[in-house]
Amino acid sequence: MYWKILSVVLLSLVKTFYAPVVGFAAGLSFGVTFAATALGAMAGFTLFYFFCDIVLNRFYKNRKSHPTEKQLRKARKIVNFRKKYPVWLFLPLLTIMSVPVMAVVVRKFFRHNKPVFALSLLTVTLFALVGCLVFSPIQFL
Repeated sequence: MYWKILSVVLLSLVKTFYAPVVGFAAGLSFGVTFAATALGAMAGFTLFYFFCDIVLNRFYKNRKSHPTEKQLRKARKIVNFRKKYPVWLFLPLLTIMSVPVMAVVVRKFFRHNKPVFALSLLTVTLFALVGCLVFSPIQFL
């Protein structure tokens, strides 16, 4: 039983929405599957959120000090995007794609916005619940 729960937790570290399929196929109940999926999603987001900071710091450390014109245009587009659209509009899209992608994007572009970390944890938990609700008929097959 512990191996089944561990497999759901490990899968939800990366793909939160599709991890309940494994739990229900393995015969786990709705509550256990939801708890394992939510725990894995929150742990994965937290792990990748703080790990990507280390990777990005090493990347920027080896970079040239003077940005090119192309890099400046790209930076201006990112700043305009952040001003135009709030973070809660695209957090659900990032959650469907992947938890590591979501963590890197949130850390890179919204690191100074303090409630975004909590909002992201809430989003991955809600998507764990949605995934459990969508795929719960599998347990009755």
